[in-house]
Parts: sequence; C-alpha cells; structure tokens
Amino acid sequence: MHSAPVKRSNRLARGRAVGVLCAVAASLSLLSACSSDDGDDTSSGTKQADRAAEQAAATASASASPRLSEDQAERRKLITATKVDWDKAAMTAEKEVSGGKLLEIELGDDDQGNPEWDAEVVASDGTSTDVRIDGVTGKVTKSEKDKDQDAGDKKENTDKLAAAEITSMKAAETATDRKKGTVTSVGLDDSDGGPTVWAVDVVTPATWVKTTFDIDAGNGKVLHENIDRD
Repeated sequence: MHSAPVKRSNRLARGRAVGVLCAVAASLSLLSACSSDDGDDTSSGTKQADRAAEQAAATASASASPRLSEDQAERRKLITATKVDWDKAAMTAEKEVSGGKLLEIELGDDDQGNPEWDAEVVASDGTSTDVRIDGVTGKVTKSEKDKDQDAGDKKENTDKLAAAEITSMKAAETATDRKKGTVTSVGLDDSDGGPTVWAVDVVTPATWVKTTFDIDAGNGKVLHENIDRD
C-alpha cells in the first residue's frame, strides 16, 4: 500500500525537472548558462527524490512486518520495563526466608501493571512463602506464608528440592545456552512417573516468542523444548 505514494513522488520530481529543461530551451540567449545550472538543479532534485523513495520503502517494509500477538505484546511490555533480572530477584526472595530455597519464580505485573517477580521460597521444613519483588527497584513488596499448606504439601516441597542436583541458576544457564534471550520463569516441577525438572521460560527479544525448556534437575540434560509462538 505504501509503494504507490513513492511512485507518485518520483513522477512529480521528474515532471518538474522536464519543465525546467523546456523553459531553458525556450530562452535561446541564456541556453548555455541555463543548461549548466539546470543540470545541477535536476541532479539535486533527483537525489532528493531518491532519498525520499528509500525512506518510504523502509517505512513500507517495517509496516509489512507481522503484528505481535496479545501475549507477545505483553511480554515486550514487561521485559522492556523490567530492570531487575530473575537471578537477582531470586536471591532477594531467598533472603526473606531463613534457610529458604527457591522453588519457582515468574515475571508478571502488579495491580498497577508494573513488572513484578512472584517467587515461591521453601524453608527447611517445607513451609512455602510467597515473595513479591518489584521488577524495577528490586525491593520486596510482599512476603507471606501460604496459610493453606499441610504436612503433605510441605513434604512435596522438600522432596522436589531434595531431587534437584543442579541449581536453578545452572538450569537457566543451560536454557539460555540453547536459546539466547531473557529468562522470565524458572520453576521446579515433578511429573507422574518422570524425573523432577526445572522448567525455564526464555523469551527472544527480536520476536518476543517464548521457549520453555524442561531440564532434568538430576543431571542437567534438556528433556523437552516447546516454542510458544502465540
């Protein structure tokens, strides 16, 4: 849709140049001098028209790029506004709980739409604490124990952590070695009959596509890779 205006601009530029040459030809007494001067003017006008055409073509190319999906636009908004990386937020969250270890952390937004890290940290007895970290300042905005957890929940938490031979940091490093981008989520999970895994989300800034890696928490091997193009 942008190519038509570019062609019209070039035709107008050429038309003006032809008009000038005709006027010069009609002025026989000034033919030699005007021919020289108008040649320069025509060349300058053509260069300006060419530059305008190049700029218009670049704009048309950018406009032709695929639109971002709602999820991709949300990822771009959060990631570009976030100043605190996941690992720094995780360390801050762990310090909120005595002997605490990170179970999971994810980038989201608060009630005002500002970036926020939501972390779950587990104490040595399995008690889970929800810790929120401001994604811009890195300060703790909330630290609250889960009131609904029972003995079974606590045991499940400690079992997951006990099965993790590699750290969340190492898992994230493995994921970003496979796919360059920004880590937006790291979580320890176990599947029925399968190994305990670190699930790591990596978002590629160029496309804002999210890739999730399931990394064996026992040996650090990548078990699964899923690309979310939505």
